[in-house]
Amino acid sequence: MSIYCLGEEKSLKQGVPDDLLSWSGGSSHSFPFAASTCCPVLSGVVSSFGDTTGGSMTAASSSFSYLGTSSVDALGHENKLESTYLYIQMEYCPRTLRQVFESYSHFDKELAWHWFRQIVEGLAHIHGQGIIHRDLTPNNIFFDARNDIKIGDFGLAKFLKLEQLDQDPGYPSDTAGVSLDGTGQVGTYFYTAPEIEQGWPKIDEKADMYSLGVVFFQLWHPFGTAMERHIVLNDLKQKGELPPSWVAEFPEQESLLRRLMSPSPSDRPSATELLQHAFPPRMESELLDNILRTMQTSEDRSTYEKVVNAIFDEDMLSIKDLHRHAGRPRLAGDETSIQYTDLDTEVRDYVVEVTREVFKQHCAKHLEIVPMRLLDDFPQFNRNTVKLLTHGGDKLELCRELRLPFVSWVISHQKSSFKRYEISCVYRRAIGHSPPNRYLQGDFDVIGGASALTEAEVIKVTMDIIAQFFNADSCDIHLNHVDLLDAIWSWIGVKAEHRQKVAELLLMMGSLRPQSSERKSKWVVIRRQLLQELNLAEAVVNRLQTVSLRFCGAADQALPRLRGALPADKPTRKALDELSDLCSYLRIWRIEKHVYIDALMPPTESYHRDLFFQVYLIKENNPGSLIDGALLAAGGRYDYLLHQLWGHEYKTSPPGAVGTSLALETIIQHSSIDFKPTRIDSSTIILVCSRGGGGLLVERMELVAELWKENIKAEFVPAPDPSLTEQYEYANEHDIKCLVILTDTDVSQTGSVKVRHLELRKEKKVEREILVRFLLAAMATQFRNPSIWN
Repeated sequence: MSIYCLGEEKSLKQGVPDDLLSWSGGSSHSFPFAASTCCPVLSGVVSSFGDTTGGSMTAASSSFSYLGTSSVDALGHENKLESTYLYIQMEYCPRTLRQVFESYSHFDKELAWHWFRQIVEGLAHIHGQGIIHRDLTPNNIFFDARNDIKIGDFGLAKFLKLEQLDQDPGYPSDTAGVSLDGTGQVGTYFYTAPEIEQGWPKIDEKADMYSLGVVFFQLWHPFGTAMERHIVLNDLKQKGELPPSWVAEFPEQESLLRRLMSPSPSDRPSATELLQHAFPPRMESELLDNILRTMQTSEDRSTYEKVVNAIFDEDMLSIKDLHRHAGRPRLAGDETSIQYTDLDTEVRDYVVEVTREVFKQHCAKHLEIVPMRLLDDFPQFNRNTVKLLTHGGDKLELCRELRLPFVSWVISHQKSSFKRYEISCVYRRAIGHSPPNRYLQGDFDVIGGASALTEAEVIKVTMDIIAQFFNADSCDIHLNHVDLLDAIWSWIGVKAEHRQKVAELLLMMGSLRPQSSERKSKWVVIRRQLLQELNLAEAVVNRLQTVSLRFCGAADQALPRLRGALPADKPTRKALDELSDLCSYLRIWRIEKHVYIDALMPPTESYHRDLFFQVYLIKENNPGSLIDGALLAAGGRYDYLLHQLWGHEYKTSPPGAVGTSLALETIIQHSSIDFKPTRIDSSTIILVCSRGGGGLLVERMELVAELWKENIKAEFVPAPDPSLTEQYEYANEHDIKCLVILTDTDVSQTGSVKVRHLELRKEKKVEREILVRFLLAAMATQFRNPSIWN
């Protein structure tokens, strides 16, 4: 059983990562990540040198660290064989909620509400971290020594993923069976939500709310025998029937129970909604509500400013920081300052350089986007941004995408024809209390020009960049048009209020190639969820399936079928004509393989109102890829956005606009092409060393500056008088193979230096005057031309 728990004692928090520590709460009834009757606390993975994955080693684990065999090398350093262990500290929880139910001799209404509130608060916290428990039962709800509730056993838990461009769109389906009143692969029978049992492809936190409903019922209905419990819970599960006497006595609870156990997940309340509306307000909640009302209605900003000042109060922040880092050194295990290793950075630099060169080939100009801006009345097409608060109470948002700021620039400068590119990071909200996630992205935009032709150029740019890192057959291009999608919705008969939900479900097969066997098999589970959750008519779902299986596919096959099936109204004809023109232009540029019309694909951004596209990496043609169906790029026309923001004071009409956004982060993660780094190979980095002469610091500094001037990468040990051994160790640590060694005698008398290559074990005395010329010639052959050493 996978169990992770955090206690409130400081000694138990040592060595635990910050994101886990934040789950333990700070109130008198906190909700750790998990618990057990003997509840372990994850302290970290401890190596033989006492390092842990979360920081400093706990007192308990330090007593058991083990050093393996050791040996001594030629320099006298002891080499120790590291042994790694996982140490788990246990917190004793005397009983479970199931044990309480079995001895439920006296029903206490106030206690039932108290326990229910604690469970709901725990679920709200868990869901706030992006976690679905999926097995919430009385057996997995524990009471600690203070009689406070803790939720445990996360063996079936899953993470929800926040929306991001680099997120892979597929969702794994849960189709395993369940056992009668026993824990199977997807939960415990009486508590398992219908969507899990029926194998819906998309499961969210509402599955836990169904389980909560069954627990809630048992809090308010004690059972005399195990058989009575089985019969009543079975009737509730199978028929939705409740004991009439219980319904008559507890009508309010019955209403809440019906909502929690609704067959449709969308009808169930969230844990946060329950906390806001299902419980009598506490005194502190009423006081807070009064403060918030004053902030919203009063023209006097003093209340608002007091709240902001309290948030930024240094004493309060210090206390919070102490709680966060309790029991361990402040900087221990802190890897947040350095996100990438030197090799990772090198790879990213290479990808950025390749992307920039392709953008420049198409005469695009670089416009740098400010990474944050004041949150004002500027229209927002996606409110799911990372928001910050300044000390002055102003709200900022980090850049979620790179297009809206550019559009604002185009409008203010009244550009009618322009090409731009930007390579920068975009930000997404992280789970829990972690800093925002950032992802490298490249944008290319064309303002003005003819529709379909500019789309073709944007796709050409996209594919030229992707081709630098993936095989030609590794990617699929999916095309669609918003007018075509609207015509499809109308032809199928999907009502406007259902279209967003239907589109979300269809996204789960968006990365799958049209007409593929994988997409056809995925339709089985999607069809089930469309019928059961959205209650769509079977005729509507049949037409949806017809469009997916017949009207999506290669352009030369899909377009004629769409023309024959859909009404020949003007918007539909225009959409089909533009798609046909786009495919013709792409063929001129030899982009014709793996180009598909995907008529049910929704647009990536709400401002895409004409042609749009998505490019996916297909695993079957790219064995190095870790995940099937990775989204590499998305783009489309956004004339609508310019029309929306174009002010009436401008006499000219807004131009057309099209752009692409490349998920460079995904390209870096999935690329399996063995490319050459952009920097000089590590063997051509020069370490300027000294032997004797008091360290020859001035001479070393002068020589390294001369090498820098000639664009040769060089460095020296930053110490006044390092020993030769220390300089060799520095070279080994930084993977430097070539040394230029200065000696007092050679510098003052012979005017020469020694060039030594550690890997090739070659050495040559070179005159100081020709050193640069020698190094440049040697680096051209990676020092492997034998003649240079003669």
